[in-house]
Amino acid sequence: MPTTQRTRSARALANDDAIRKAAIESILQNGVDRLSLRDIGHQAGLTHGATYARYEDVDELLVDLWNSTLAQRSLAMFELSHAAARTPNAETVGAMFAVLRDATAADVAAVHVLLVSRRFPILHEEVEPFFHQYLECGEPDPDGTYARAQTLFAMLIVRVIGGRQFDWSNDDVKLEQLILSTLEMKPTVTARIEPRGLDDRIIPEPNESLKSQLAYATFGVVGKSGYIRATITRIARRAACSPGAIYKLYPSKEDLVIASFRDIMRARWLRATNFVDILEEGSIAQLLYASASVQNEVRQNFTMETILASTHSDKIRLAVGGQLRELEDAVRTLEELGDDEIESLRFMIRSVTNLAIGVSWMTTIAPGSRDIDFNQFAEPFRLAILRDVLPNWIHISEQIRAAVKSAT
Repeated sequence: MPTTQRTRSARALANDDAIRKAAIESILQNGVDRLSLRDIGHQAGLTHGATYARYEDVDELLVDLWNSTLAQRSLAMFELSHAAARTPNAETVGAMFAVLRDATAADVAAVHVLLVSRRFPILHEEVEPFFHQYLECGEPDPDGTYARAQTLFAMLIVRVIGGRQFDWSNDDVKLEQLILSTLEMKPTVTARIEPRGLDDRIIPEPNESLKSQLAYATFGVVGKSGYIRATITRIARRAACSPGAIYKLYPSKEDLVIASFRDIMRARWLRATNFVDILEEGSIAQLLYASASVQNEVRQNFTMETILASTHSDKIRLAVGGQLRELEDAVRTLEELGDDEIESLRFMIRSVTNLAIGVSWMTTIAPGSRDIDFNQFAEPFRLAILRDVLPNWIHISEQIRAAVKSAT
């Protein structure tokens, strides 16, 4: 005899809604790793027993939260990205950017859960189909629609997080126009750029100094387990030293992670001496291929987890935000450039950096997306920047090169 699903009472449904809202707020305030059924139930105004009567543990709550709420928000963001890539016009691109302007707590929490789900096996079973269906499309893509949609989604999830944590919303109008100009350009007008060898992007092996070994150990432990679960003891064991030796160099785990983040963000492409070539043909495509490369998996995992940790640590948030602005702020010293040129240059740096981080995140959570043809988006994006943002790039790049030369 077939079973029938029991109809739940209005009160039970209201309790579910209260728990889910409280869980979303807890994710944004404390991170997924610190979710507690007891705390969430208290925040929802429920007794400890009522919460546990509904959910056995945090894993079950996360699965329910994904299936009931966050999967819909994630799919909506991808569908808006796909619509903009398929039919680029002011309406479709504007709808995608409306998510940034009006991002809800559920939108931000959806991105958090997408990014950390790989560390929660039960949750990952539920989230993985989303990755396979939307981010790892293996179908032929002759017109570049899927490649562009996936790249747009990558940038979108970074902006959703960044808009909340680092106040990147001031760029939204300019970025919206830049994306529209990019998508209106057919990929066929640009030559395909074959990625070069990416060995120069790999994190080098640590040298004999303890600081170098600690940074390398921190990359691995935080990248694999997340900031909360990465203990000083585990990092010390990986670095073959004692916890006391770490505390002699760094007052806290926060300080160790911040120092390691600064090391890893001094990547070759973030230095002004190399960023000056970013608008050369193929440079942005090459950057995205490097950001997606499996050879950079340690960097991908660590930077993503550190940026997520900035949600619940003001000290890390300030350090991460300052590091991301470091190159932007450096261009203010270019005395030969006017204020408008400097602001356009800073906008370009932010936009390219956001794009590279987004691709890095997407390939971390969905490794199959490494097969994307990033040329389909990167080269039109580069040409749109040259045309609409920095039409006097030759003059600007000459000033940057001169400043770099005088500094050395």
